[in-house]
Amino acid sequence: MNRRNPAIDIARGIGILLVVLGHNWTVLQERGELFRVIYSFHLPLFFFLSGLFLKDAGSLGRFALSRADTLLKPYFAVLLLLGISEMLAPQAVPVAGTTALAYFTGVLYGTAPTIAWTPLWFLPHLFVASVLATALLRATRHLPRRTTALWLLACALLAAGVGGIDWFWKTGTGESLRFMGLEDLPGLPWSLDLLLVSTPFMLFGYLLGKPVAAMRFSLFKFAAAALAFTALHTYSGETMDLNLRVYGNPVISTLQAALGIYLVLSVSALLQHHAVFRRPLAGIGSASLFILLFHYVVQGRVFLMLSHVSRNEVLVGAASLAAGVALPLVLLELVRRQRYLALLLLPITPPRKAGPALPQNATGRSP
Repeated sequence: MNRRNPAIDIARGIGILLVVLGHNWTVLQERGELFRVIYSFHLPLFFFLSGLFLKDAGSLGRFALSRADTLLKPYFAVLLLLGISEMLAPQAVPVAGTTALAYFTGVLYGTAPTIAWTPLWFLPHLFVASVLATALLRATRHLPRRTTALWLLACALLAAGVGGIDWFWKTGTGESLRFMGLEDLPGLPWSLDLLLVSTPFMLFGYLLGKPVAAMRFSLFKFAAAALAFTALHTYSGETMDLNLRVYGNPVISTLQAALGIYLVLSVSALLQHHAVFRRPLAGIGSASLFILLFHYVVQGRVFLMLSHVSRNEVLVGAASLAAGVALPLVLLELVRRQRYLALLLLPITPPRKAGPALPQNATGRSP
């Protein structure tokens, strides 16, 4: 079945807007309730949405090459070009004082503390998580009661991942990472230490593919989920920050993540019927990777410039938020028109847009 389901694009659009908002200076500075709400589910949401499109058939090597083209190529292109520019013109492209060795080994290591633009840590990790989740699906294809086995496997992996989430995070390794200018262990390369958290959410997305594709907005269910989500945040104060290896209370944080994902999907199912919302949000969702690449630096620079014009932090924050979404979209259109930039930053074969009906994920069986 090839019928598109635009709700998935809308969900991605909402998700990337939450990422940009979560990196807004006013939200980061206060780290108040808005920060805790966003961070409690926005990364699990993206892992879940990625899981909707996993398949257990075909060549794993070909899948890995496709994911590398989509995720690793722009990661290395942006950070290597940034590093080369900084080495050639340090005044024009300021990067936190570092040596060439520290910079480029940090790019290869690929965690937030080792790279110049922090949000890009997500790309190499999403690559390895996607490959691992796909490998697990293909390894379990012929198991009896496979769906049950996958649910149990995902839950067991998540429990193990939450229990050991900070084992490789700044454990006082002394001199061992001085070549990157670091004295503590910033997680494993490409955030491999998070695989037991990210991969389960991908598997959950795969297992729930058909219900998500068939989802319809229910006011009663939405209100109940919103009430439960609000109550958990009000009375627990829990959140997560996977970048900093913080998960919070395992039960409460997992419930918050699940409820947050449901609320976004529910809103997306409602908005898909209204073109005034569907078109811009789906467009933002389809460009979410490019927004992720550039929103951080754009939003930060715009906020800094506007701070010299106005002291109204809310107004400046809102303007920088809009710029953090709009300017990467403009840049994406320019890149599409430049052959060599497109080869560096865009997939050679454009990825299928989000939104298929995804019936094959109903029971975890291949199509």
